[in-house]
Order: sequence, then C-alpha cells, then structure tokens
Amino acid sequence: MSLELEKLKELIDEYNYPYFEDTYLLERLNKSSNMKSLARELCIMKSGIQEIKLGDITIPSPKNHFLMLASKYRTNLTGVVTRADEY
Repeated sequence: MSLELEKLKELIDEYNYPYFEDTYLLERLNKSSNMKSLARELCIMKSGIQEIKLGDITIPSPKNHFLMLASKYRTNLTGVVTRADEY
C-alpha cells in the first residue's frame, strides 16, 4: 500500500470508520493534486453516514466527527489577514 494512501486513510479516519474501497481512494488520489482538499471532500461524504440500529443497540451517526475533520482541512482562500478598518 502506498504512503499517500496510508496518509489519506489517516486524514479521513478510515481505520475507525471504514467506508471507501482502497481502489476508489487510489483513483481519487491519482486525480487530485491536493491531498487536504481531497480529505475534506471525502470527510464531507462520510458525514452522511446515518445511525445504525441493531436490535437494542444504536450506533450514532459520526456526522459531527467528520464535519469537524473536514473543517480542519479547509484552506484559507483570502490570503494574508489584514485589518478591516484600514480601508
């Protein structure tokens, strides 16, 4: 398994919440130039996982977990921060 795939799996918490096939992740890695933006997109996809009910046991949706992860990988598109009262 490639190092990039391992890093991507770590970024999207694939080991605790398996969701994607390795072939799909490798395909997405080959098409993407920025791993953090890809991780953000995949975390948003994983945030759609619904809660699971197995008899008396309910496994809650990990939506908030993946939205929090996605927010960590958001890039700042504004560039340098400046004072608002200077203009």
